[in-house]
Amino acid sequence: MNKKSDRKDSFDKALARLEGIVQAMESGNLALEKMMEQYEEGMRLISFCSAKLNEVEKKIEILTKKGDKMVAEPFEPDRSDT
Repeated sequence: MNKKSDRKDSFDKALARLEGIVQAMESGNLALEKMMEQYEEGMRLISFCSAKLNEVEKKIEILTKKGDKMVAEPFEPDRSDT
């Protein structure tokens, strides 16, 4: 596997694990100690996923093309979806 697919798999696995943690915590079936462990792991995963998303935003900014020239522009997500 190449580095790009490793990074994508890593992000996808982290996101899937985070979703599992959220479901487990929302179920209300976890003991307090296990809930804290899940919370701590979730926070680490959020940090990891956020860093990866920021990295992608920067790449999009760098690759923005204007006419025949590549021009760096800040990434601005479509806010109408929120």
